Amino acid sequence: MLSAHTLDTVKGTAPILAQEGEAITRLFYRKLFNAHPELKNVFNMAHQAQGDQPRALADSVFNYAKHIDRLDELGPLVKRIAHKHASLAVAPDQYPIVGQYLLEAVGEHLGLAPDHEVITAWAEAYQQLAEVLIGAEEQIYADNAAKTGGWRGFRAFVFRRIVQEAEGVKSFYLQPQDGGSLAPFEAGQYIGIKVDGLVSEYEEIRQYSLSDSPSKDHYRITVKSEAMNAAHPGTVSNALHASQEGDLVWAQPPVGDFVIEQTDKDLVFIAAGVGITPLLSMLLSQLQVPDRASQITFIQCCRDQHHHLFADTLQALQGLHGFDYKVAYEQGGQADHQGRLTSEVLGSWMSQSDADVYFCGPKPFMGAVHDMLRSLGFAEERLHYELFGPHAPLEQ
Repeated sequence: MLSAHTLDTVKGTAPILAQEGEAITRLFYRKLFNAHPELKNVFNMAHQAQGDQPRALADSVFNYAKHIDRLDELGPLVKRIAHKHASLAVAPDQYPIVGQYLLEAVGEHLGLAPDHEVITAWAEAYQQLAEVLIGAEEQIYADNAAKTGGWRGFRAFVFRRIVQEAEGVKSFYLQPQDGGSLAPFEAGQYIGIKVDGLVSEYEEIRQYSLSDSPSKDHYRITVKSEAMNAAHPGTVSNALHASQEGDLVWAQPPVGDFVIEQTDKDLVFIAAGVGITPLLSMLLSQLQVPDRASQITFIQCCRDQHHHLFADTLQALQGLHGFDYKVAYEQGGQADHQGRLTSEVLGSWMSQSDADVYFCGPKPFMGAVHDMLRSLGFAEERLHYELFGPHAPLEQ
């Protein structure tokens, strides 16, 4: 239990962290990687280069400081971080290392001595947060190991099938190399993946949503190649696209908190690009529930017909089950709407203002969808989304 003085000190630094947090976390990562380059095996170095990881860490630290005296309000954030850490196999002995350099960065940037009361208070607060996360992560590890077909750590899988889904996008069907059973997962969850043959000295673990029904005898991930992204070519995605059937890959058990809440409300799914992956799994899962299809609207936004992922699958499912299925193409015809999604179009496709809405895609798209949904009267608690990368507030 933190003392009242520690709580007041940490809360009092929240405005400073909001202003200086990103600079502090950038300094922290430089110090951490200089002293412990092996931790680059855990952190996504592409997100470091893009600045996403320092911004996300700054936001998380600021939120922790702001809510230090009411940690129950941080439950969703703690859960999300714990699941992400579990996909990376984060270990308890890594927390003291991270804490050391985070506190050094705070002191150095703010000009505070190591024994300053702010540093001392934050050391206590960090220890409390570390204990919360370590406990949450151990629970995830233990639960996944206890499941039928479950395991702990990385497990070898074989690519039994690789399918070209659309231009620049492939699906990979994974089955355990040992021939054992698969752990069940909840639709919307993801797995941590590492591959051999990378043009990198580090493991470069990445997370990919499971894009098939939880009831199958395989895991499926659907991956977009970033070969044409000159600024940040996708190290792991490109290695996956160069893989052949029969190649090995290593995976953590399924984790993630972007799952459908137990509700009888109508459901709306809004996907763009490869962001369809968790939503397709959710759709497939929900269609197994009797009479559920009449409560489902699935909206898919694509660049054009050539980038329309799972078009045949979704059209066949719509014909079989009868849920509402709408498609928007930015370019070209043969869709329900030509051009970018607008509030007017979205409103005409969604008559259920109290539905639970799940959306996923590029961050600018999700920011726009979020604003449109709010303008259409949807309450914030009805909106659920997943970011492919460090979690941060949606901004256009």
